[in-house]
Amino acid sequence: MKVINHQSTTNNFQFPISTSQSSYHILDLDMLLDSDSQEFLELFDRDYGWFKTPSTNSKKRLSISARLNDLKDPFVRITKTNNFQFSIFNFQSLRGHPSPVSCALQRIIRTIFAEIEDFMVLHAGVVERNGRAVILAGPPGAGKTTLVLELLKDGYGFFSDDFCPIHKVTRRVYPFPRSVWVVDDGSNKGNESGRKGKTCLRPDQLPSGVSDQPCIPKCLVCLDPGRNADSFCELEIGVKREGAKGLGIDLQEIKNLQFSMVNGQSSGWRIRYPVGQGLTPKIRELLARHEQHIWNVYRADRIHPDFEKDPVLTPIATHEAAFCLLRDLKQEPGFSQNGDAHRYAPGELFMELNRLLQGVPCYRLSAGSLDRMAGAIARIEN
Repeated sequence: MKVINHQSTTNNFQFPISTSQSSYHILDLDMLLDSDSQEFLELFDRDYGWFKTPSTNSKKRLSISARLNDLKDPFVRITKTNNFQFSIFNFQSLRGHPSPVSCALQRIIRTIFAEIEDFMVLHAGVVERNGRAVILAGPPGAGKTTLVLELLKDGYGFFSDDFCPIHKVTRRVYPFPRSVWVVDDGSNKGNESGRKGKTCLRPDQLPSGVSDQPCIPKCLVCLDPGRNADSFCELEIGVKREGAKGLGIDLQEIKNLQFSMVNGQSSGWRIRYPVGQGLTPKIRELLARHEQHIWNVYRADRIHPDFEKDPVLTPIATHEAAFCLLRDLKQEPGFSQNGDAHRYAPGELFMELNRLLQGVPCYRLSAGSLDRMAGAIARIEN
């Protein structure tokens, strides 16, 4: 699709700043992205270029301004338009952040998914054949992207390797062809990609074309990577300088928790704690209490499935599949903007997932060799 860039000049504090604008339509949301940083615009477009449009004209729109070239006072301002009524509902100064471009991207992507209302967005890959969607859900590292790419070689159409939007009324699955990131074993891996050790594949570079029509689900497969008895959860936290001391004192009060600096930077912390000891609710409460002093939080631990053994495909109940999905949604039910109420109470979200999956055959597929996992998917299809 042709790239549309509109040159404009805006004023910020009486100084003229040259900016560029791009328009996108992502599911039920129109977005106008404006920035003085060409790097920022190119990074966003690299992942979400499939959604670019010549213009936006709907009653619901996000207008996002990212001023990032002035390192003394970079900021992101997000304005929401609803029925032609404008309101600035989010403004964040990025002063002091070691990477304003990266932080701005993360902030905007989280806001986009928080503002999508007509869809439930699952953390899952999706392929399509004969007008039916095969949904492949699982945590990071479970093999979703690898399995999606393998199925594309077998003639499936591409929807996404990481996003599964289900319309809340029609229950149809919509394509979400963000660019795919694959492990690069070459000598120059990660040098220009922006993601260490990975290479970007745009949708038009994939083995199969993008299926651009929404369709009903054929099945949902929950990829089960297995868990070690001594598994740990690791979080990377971007901490603002003024809040570091208080956060550190509170973290030290939690037993069995370790924390350290990331790459020796005082703004980047890594915390590590054992799974299964009831620490997650305490840590969530602590992070919420210090929210104004935190740039962002990432889940940094990685699972290591055994892809050498034989995979096992097992039918499971809808509610069991919904429980698996609940722990790893793309739309965070606890995420709010400026104190807005949560979209769902925990029980309501679980019931909504059950409703959306009603009548869809659900399975658990344990990790195993790639060809046999693809073969298991083919057996469901037949």
